[in-house]
Amino acid sequence: MDAFWLSKHADLKLTATPVLYHCEPIWSWKANSLTDFAIWGILEGSGKLSQNDERHMLKPGYCFLFSPQDRIEAEQDPLDPLSLFVARFEILDTDGESILNHQLELQRNPIQTSNPASLEAIANLALAWDPENEIERHIQYHALRILLLVIADAAHPTFDDRIAKASTLIDSDLGRKWTLEELGESSGLSPSQFSRLFSKQFGEPPIRNLINRRMKEAKRLVLETSLSLQEISAKLGYENQSFFERQFLKRVGFDPETLRRSRAI
Repeated sequence: MDAFWLSKHADLKLTATPVLYHCEPIWSWKANSLTDFAIWGILEGSGKLSQNDERHMLKPGYCFLFSPQDRIEAEQDPLDPLSLFVARFEILDTDGESILNHQLELQRNPIQTSNPASLEAIANLALAWDPENEIERHIQYHALRILLLVIADAAHPTFDDRIAKASTLIDSDLGRKWTLEELGESSGLSPSQFSRLFSKQFGEPPIRNLINRRMKEAKRLVLETSLSLQEISAKLGYENQSFFERQFLKRVGFDPETLRRSRAI
């Protein structure tokens, strides 16, 4: 029985109300043995997670399925706080009996949706419910099944550890003029293979993804540091400050000076 079978046939019984956590900067979490099955969906932020000593990244769009007795340790990047959706549940078979962990064949790697917004939309369906309203209870129940279907997509996985490592490499030096040749070589892939697999995993081509990452970091630097716009522009690999500001306005929705002035409001 895998996640696809569960999403189609099992009875899913929530053991706690689904929760959306907006984590404080010092947040970390540890469980030596989970008591229930659980789904985590990462909506915003970044960090690291260890599941039974297997280490994974936490990034928007990543989704995890945990089992009872799993050992979990998680921590976030204090500069990029997490928002995460958590649902805890019991799994019953067609006779109403609890399904035991050893009876399942579950995906142990994180699943990354092609668009983090889709994960957030599903999570919101599971969160917005009234226990006295039968229709909303059904919506919540089916939202949980949809999340299992997302995880079941691991049978045709989009998550590729080679691409994840290249992603970490990009984050380590956002200002570098990365080429597909360099990133492909770091992953053991040809440039065309890397571009195809990266686009499949992140839902957008490598260059567009790099620009979006740079603008996210630029937004943080504008809001949280006293670096000049020229310094921020250079730090993120832009020799032309005017071009940097146009990119910032296009993707953030405000020009950097206006955003910086808003800090004092």
